[in-house]
Amino acid sequence: MAKYRVGIIGTGFGAKVHAPMMKFHDGFEVVAIASVSRGNIENTKQFSGIENVYTDWKQMLEQEELDFVVVASAVHLHKEMTLAAFNKGIHVLCEKPMALNIAETEEMIAARNDAGKLGLINHEFRFLPARTKVKQILNSGDLGEITHVRYECTFPSFQSLVSNSRGWLGQAETGGGMLGAIGSHMVDSLHWWTDSSFHEVFANLTTHVPEFKDDQGNVEHRTADDAFQIIGSLENGATVTLEFLSAARQITNSMRLEVYGIKGTLIMLDDNKVFFSSGDAPLEEVVLTPDISAPAEMPAVAARYYNGFNRMLDALYETFKSGKKHPYLSEFEDGQMTQKVLDAVRLSAKEGKKVIVG
Repeated sequence: MAKYRVGIIGTGFGAKVHAPMMKFHDGFEVVAIASVSRGNIENTKQFSGIENVYTDWKQMLEQEELDFVVVASAVHLHKEMTLAAFNKGIHVLCEKPMALNIAETEEMIAARNDAGKLGLINHEFRFLPARTKVKQILNSGDLGEITHVRYECTFPSFQSLVSNSRGWLGQAETGGGMLGAIGSHMVDSLHWWTDSSFHEVFANLTTHVPEFKDDQGNVEHRTADDAFQIIGSLENGATVTLEFLSAARQITNSMRLEVYGIKGTLIMLDDNKVFFSSGDAPLEEVVLTPDISAPAEMPAVAARYYNGFNRMLDALYETFKSGKKHPYLSEFEDGQMTQKVLDAVRLSAKEGKKVIVG
């Protein structure tokens, strides 16, 4: 199997998840990682298992022969890095959310078109067996016309929020906040499942833990959200409620999706169980594609993502090999559509009114 040469920008999620994941995939070779903040090189080598670490991402693009680049930096840097990669004629896999705003996504799409390369967004959760089953059921028409979707997620992160710095993730100006980190996944999946997109939103963004003080008395003031609530409707007429909370005290993550149609009902729980009801019959659990387990030697942080991420890499490899994009991969146009929703949500929360997504 021919290997595609990968360069990764970002030593957080990029080093801890992307690099190990690709290291254990036969189709890819991570030849270099570049730090953005010029952090501890030895830690990066340990996390990623990659010895070739740059302290300047531009130097990596200049000196390495790469087939594609993973942009896994802070959101406010996505556009610059993506444009530089396309200028070098390299495919791009960009972390979500795609950019700070719609204007940036337009520049990124134009650069992709000029380069004639792939521009993809890393929505690996699309490939989880439960989510692909939701897609299959909605595509089948068994639910009939969709009338309402309720999508709720809670993270037990209160202790982390009060005990740790959030860095750029806590700052709105750098693209931080849970609307971008998790809301982008939720919006993308909703669009993908329904083959529709948001028409309008009325939203609330909240920062339940607005500051953190370290042992030396230094205070981190947070401007980005750690919770959101969105009421809206899709272009297909369905109504929607989306909700996310991170400042919660509980044992495990909790996620629930409910999709109501004129012919049936679908429930997905915690990304690992799907239930379906035809008409008014009782809900019955649906059989899913079996999970796949990470190699025993894969670092635990990366292993948590293996079930969806490895399947996404399979699709990415087949896309490179065949020249035809796998239908489940998220491309820049999908990222831009999600960005329109994020921009509208922020405007709605700021002005306290309903906003048409455009």
